[in-house]
Amino acid sequence: MNQFNTRNPERTIEIRPDSNNKGGWLLVGALGSGMRALAELLIDAGEVVTGTDNQLVADNFVHQTAFDHDRLRLFRPDEVEQIFAQSPTRVAYSMAIPEQSQLLEAFRSLGKSVQSLPQALNQILGSRDQLCIAGTHGKTTTSGMVYSILDHAACHPSAYIGGMKTSTGRSGVLGSGPVAVVESCEYRKSFLQLTPATVVLTGIESDHFDYFKSEIECDQTFIDFIHRLPSDGKLIYNADCLRATSVAAISGRTTISVSLTKDSEWNAIPYISSASKASSGGQGQEFLLRNRTHEIGVVRIRLPGSHNRFNAVAAIAASVANGVAVETAIQGIASFSGIHRRFEHRGHFGGIDWIDDYAHHPTAIRSTLKTVHETFPGRRVIAICEPHQLSRLTAMFSDFRSALSLADECLILPVLPARESASSAECTRLSGRLVRSISDSGGRAFLMANLDQVIGRLDHSGRPGDVVITMGAGRTHQIHDEIHRRLQRNSAA
Repeated sequence: MNQFNTRNPERTIEIRPDSNNKGGWLLVGALGSGMRALAELLIDAGEVVTGTDNQLVADNFVHQTAFDHDRLRLFRPDEVEQIFAQSPTRVAYSMAIPEQSQLLEAFRSLGKSVQSLPQALNQILGSRDQLCIAGTHGKTTTSGMVYSILDHAACHPSAYIGGMKTSTGRSGVLGSGPVAVVESCEYRKSFLQLTPATVVLTGIESDHFDYFKSEIECDQTFIDFIHRLPSDGKLIYNADCLRATSVAAISGRTTISVSLTKDSEWNAIPYISSASKASSGGQGQEFLLRNRTHEIGVVRIRLPGSHNRFNAVAAIAASVANGVAVETAIQGIASFSGIHRRFEHRGHFGGIDWIDDYAHHPTAIRSTLKTVHETFPGRRVIAICEPHQLSRLTAMFSDFRSALSLADECLILPVLPARESASSAECTRLSGRLVRSISDSGGRAFLMANLDQVIGRLDHSGRPGDVVITMGAGRTHQIHDEIHRRLQRNSAA
């Protein structure tokens, strides 16, 4: 049996509730993907969890997380008396919640333990060896791949992943083994609260313009994170990314390079095989895995796109670097079926293929649209995009324009300001500028006031043979839900 190589690989960790924490936990901003994963970890540990969120829809939250209802209590933020009646001993808040919010201040005044999400996460997983996946792109999918490999290798890992696995609907798992796979985010330097034993750095690009003032500040944050590795820790990094390579060069740790374009410790040689596509509904791929000049074997994954090929090689490299046999890693990753909202095929109806993706950065949008064209050659592609944050769209305006121009038609929603303060008029105005810019450069784009208008446009212009893909970190996935509801109503009629 393959055993993950940790400081004490034979040890297991007992999972039990904290007897001094009878009131359980309150999660503020509970509907965020990271908070959902934290809640699942706590539920696995036997804790009672209370959640509150401005966007709380209890039935949807329970359905998506498959929680034990007896240990999950959900309240709207205005249900203050009910929240305090739960008497939570510990409070954890999303990084999207202001540290000085009235609710948090109220619990601090009562002497309660109030922690940010990463602080709480490190407390829960502090006794485990944290295999941390960081970087601008691919964190969620790579984390899911690593977890699948370790699970296949019978390592009984824990996991904290920023998206739900399609196979289980889970984001957080508290396993009995010594290893925890942790998706690690740089926003507000949150990953500096973690204690990594291994780091996978998928690459560094400019992002989070509402926080980092420069590339130098962002890169320094990644350097600080890498320096949290122990002296014998390992850094697996993207050798195709100059900024990641620069960080690795001064890390002072053992480094392992991964590349799709050059010789490195680990890289991949893609080739076309009808067997790989047939085994994954036509959307998978296979490639030859190579370690420097030594060809190791064929890797089959169920996900399309060169970006997922990189994610797979990085996941295998991280697992092998920590003691999993490469053959076992290849077997484990073949069973990984993906993450919700990451090139998720939502159905084929009306002669149209419907895909949902989380892409909200121009590099991710470009990779996603290229993958659509590769997966569905010759098909017309309609892209629906809800830009995420005015600061990001403003700073990368030309990149957004060129990336979205890869679609045959773009339906652009008003910017979702997320953590920013902005009027609806400002959000609509900036998206309108993007639509005009795409059209002026030869593309075809339309400004949509809301999701209903998008659906109306699809009813009018969508035709058999099209591929419709929704992209964004906000609400665009709801379009698929509405289409499904329409089909059910029409079928019942």
